[in-house]
Amino acid sequence: MDIRVRQPNILEDPSQEIHDEILSRVGQDSSAQLFMVKSVCKAFERHSEHVLVYERLSFDRWCISPWGNHKLARIFFMAIYYGNPNGIFRYGLRTYFDSIYPDIGLHYLEKASNMQLKEACYVYGLDMFASHQTKKKNIGLQLLSRTFPLVTDLVVEVRAKVFELLRRC
Repeated sequence: MDIRVRQPNILEDPSQEIHDEILSRVGQDSSAQLFMVKSVCKAFERHSEHVLVYERLSFDRWCISPWGNHKLARIFFMAIYYGNPNGIFRYGLRTYFDSIYPDIGLHYLEKASNMQLKEACYVYGLDMFASHQTKKKNIGLQLLSRTFPLVTDLVVEVRAKVFELLRRC
């Protein structure tokens, strides 16, 4: 008599929140690792489409924006749609400096700075501070002084990250 015992499968666990949380943390550390995990099985691919994954997805190793690859561009825009601060910042940066609609880019930079992303606060604050309008100068100065209360190595580090991002593309 051959009795086959069914082995437990974590993918069939009814608590999908656990899978979403795990995959969001993988994507938070590295989007490249998330792409590898997605190819493991259909269940992981399905769970990697969760809102939480897009909200936390890391773009640290990406170019500013992946216009050349439609699959990456889709992921990028889904992350923006779900409110990923880093995606919003990168889209704003690209649109501000590389388009005929800099106001749209500035809108996204402001949105990312409101989400307390330090790189966005730095770029948006500098742009406001460089304005010819006194009101915008004050907004920029307040944002920079609130984000970076003391000019320290943190400002230098954030500036270096922004310049590295711009240099890559």
